[in-house]
Amino acid sequence: MDTVDNTNGSTKRLDEKIETLASRIDAELKLRSEHAVQLAKAESSRLDAIRSVDITAVAIANDRAVASAVVLAAQVASSAETLRTLVAQTAQTVAGQLASMSSAINDRIATLEKANYTNTGKDTGGKDVWGYIVAGIAVIVAMASFILPRLK
Repeated sequence: MDTVDNTNGSTKRLDEKIETLASRIDAELKLRSEHAVQLAKAESSRLDAIRSVDITAVAIANDRAVASAVVLAAQVASSAETLRTLVAQTAQTVAGQLASMSSAINDRIATLEKANYTNTGKDTGGKDVWGYIVAGIAVIVAMASFILPRLK
């Protein structure tokens, strides 16, 4: 007990100071933890707001893409139908022109064939006639040479 009296209450004061400091540190830690919770909630809210904006932006972009796809599909269908019509018209026109050209070519070929057959017939017929004439004269000469000597 003498030692306690010799400290003149310094131990008691140190204990009180330590308790005061400990309670102050506890209060500060409590404040920091509350602040950390508030910061975490604020950060979570901020991230949620960003996600909400992103989700909205994605939804809007999706809606615009769908609308663009619908417009593009209509344009593609219209363009395809126009091309089908043009191809059909072109095919009809080309078929008509081809038939006309084919008919004209066939007529010209028929005319040339007819002229060729006619010329061939004329050449052959003319040659045949002259052949018959020459043969007839030869027959008459032969008969005359056979009959004339016997007539005397």
